[in-house]
Amino acid sequence: MTRSTAIFALFWAALQCAGAATPANADLAIINAVIYATPDAAPIERGSVLVRRGKIVAVGAGASVPVPNGTTVIDAQGGAVVAGFWNSHVHILTPGLLHAADRSDSELSSELQQMFTRWGFTTVFDLASSLVNTQVLRHRIDEGQVMGPRILTVGDPFFPEGGTPIYVKQFLQQNGFPSEEVSSPAEAGARARRQLAKGADGVKIFSGAIVGGKIGVLPMPLDVATAVVREAHRVHKPAFAHPTNLEGTEVAIQSGVDVLAHTTETGPWDEVLVRRLTTRRMALVPTLTLFAEGMRKDGMAAADIDQAMANHTQQIKAFADAGGLILFGTDVGYIDVYDTTEEYRLLSRCLTFHQILASLTTNPAGRFAKGKKVGRVAVGADADIVVLAGDPAHNIEELARVRYTIKGGRVIFTAP
Repeated sequence: MTRSTAIFALFWAALQCAGAATPANADLAIINAVIYATPDAAPIERGSVLVRRGKIVAVGAGASVPVPNGTTVIDAQGGAVVAGFWNSHVHILTPGLLHAADRSDSELSSELQQMFTRWGFTTVFDLASSLVNTQVLRHRIDEGQVMGPRILTVGDPFFPEGGTPIYVKQFLQQNGFPSEEVSSPAEAGARARRQLAKGADGVKIFSGAIVGGKIGVLPMPLDVATAVVREAHRVHKPAFAHPTNLEGTEVAIQSGVDVLAHTTETGPWDEVLVRRLTTRRMALVPTLTLFAEGMRKDGMAAADIDQAMANHTQQIKAFADAGGLILFGTDVGYIDVYDTTEEYRLLSRCLTFHQILASLTTNPAGRFAKGKKVGRVAVGADADIVVLAGDPAHNIEELARVRYTIKGGRVIFTAP
């Protein structure tokens, strides 16, 4: 065992003991914090939060929240307290998470910490992976064996016939994935029914699949896309789409998709397109770091990157200004940029602090939580809480400086 492995094993064991004790045997109090109970609420200065058995039982200015004897106390030291973050676009595909049944609790916990919990994520939506493997992983998290976020998943994605994206084809073959292509509405609908019956929380279609060559982007036939989306809606589950371009966006709109998993690699969105998206209550996940990182790796000139990013941020701003729902997401698991700092920095070009916080908390909770009391720091809510080192209203990058991540009253990450 290496020194770093030994340190993590001790650290994780200590967290496991502390976290397991908190909801069952002790209260938890967070004091000396600037509390953003919801994105649109006035902050509570020098506030306190009291947690009992995994629920928030008191929130207020310090003196108004007495701390009972025997309570485990976290001193925020003037930092901020916000609701637990959601990442609405991830992939359970990293080497450390594949073959989850064969990995130890500490191995999985370490990988989930690096990807998610150290950045404040208490819930993530996996938008393409092996459903069987992801089910194994989230069962071990739900049973308390592994430290990690709640995982919602679409499981295996749906590609058009001949449309396995060029950038994942070799990866899928090397890791033994079956073909994810569907060639007819009947085939697509049948597979969607099977996956949803086995526990998938939604579906994802590649309405515009990047295949390269002369074709470039292959749109999914509308009848195939509609068959997948229809099955999700039949059981009241969301449908996501990877659009790529305007043609793929059109397929997403006409098939009834609920969430665009990315902006498009095109120019600005006009008012007509934005209105069509928002009138259908479609949500949008920006994933700006994905595009910036990809262009840097491709060696694009800085001026070209700036222009492309200006197009992406215009799409986000136009959508948000029209009342569209923004959901924070990073595509982590496909990209290996775990640090969320750049995503916040890029989003701040087109969204306010309050809009960014909503994309992390109330927006996804309202769309996906199905009545569960999450997404806000309020009495009666589940104690999904993030303690930040500083105040993100003054510096948006403080959203990435996480001191504690708490899920259901249990501490699942403590900054070293």
